[in-house]
Amino acid sequence: MKETVASSEINMKEYLDSPESTEDSSPIDDLGQTSGSDRLVIVKSANVQDVLIDTIQMEIQLRPDSPRPIIPTNVSEITKQLILTSASSVNADTLATLGISCVISCAPELPDSPLTDQLIYHKVDVTDSGCSRILPHFDVAADLINNQVAAMGGRTLVFCVAGVSRSASICIAYLMKHFKLSLLEAYNLVKSSRPRIRPNCGFFKQLIEYEKSLFGCNTVHMVFNDVVRMEIPDVYESDYKVVTYRRKRVVGNKG
Repeated sequence: MKETVASSEINMKEYLDSPESTEDSSPIDDLGQTSGSDRLVIVKSANVQDVLIDTIQMEIQLRPDSPRPIIPTNVSEITKQLILTSASSVNADTLATLGISCVISCAPELPDSPLTDQLIYHKVDVTDSGCSRILPHFDVAADLINNQVAAMGGRTLVFCVAGVSRSASICIAYLMKHFKLSLLEAYNLVKSSRPRIRPNCGFFKQLIEYEKSLFGCNTVHMVFNDVVRMEIPDVYESDYKVVTYRRKRVVGNKG
């Protein structure tokens, strides 16, 4: 028996010292168990076959049972309790992966999503038009997210067609009411997580009105823009500075 173990130790040592064996290919090193001189300590206490069997079994245990679910890149986490996205990302797999317990649809023109009965489903019936009244929906949606979902440890997903205007407005209103953020702070927070947001100017006017009712003052104001020839929120002005600069350069070159 001693000769057999000694022979196994020699064969394993020759394998470890051979050019074909490197630290990268060692099954023991791959598992982060040991390296260097410690490797031979393990070999001395076990048969080569036992080492390989133990290694394979540990790799199987560490291997996930199923592929890791892929979360669409279009999904934006605003807070731990609030997710903002577009309609294309609303499906059973995404909702399950994110642990969603409430869905708020801000796209009445789309059919209802086939969701499970375990989810709270709320519709904000408003079209994406500057003339639409979204303000009456702010309190209802914000209180649902905070009082019925977040308070119970749940998460809410808000979406519209593109996740840019209607759903973004609802998220901003929620942050103002329940996080006590100013309109400017709430807008910047949502935009930092989802840079593409752009509530239409009519919705922004109503967000300004909502901020006034909550805090008695405003941090965002409507201003007249010469490029689009209409009033826009002042947070949008920087978007048109490049356009204005290019127009001035073109006019200057013509002269």
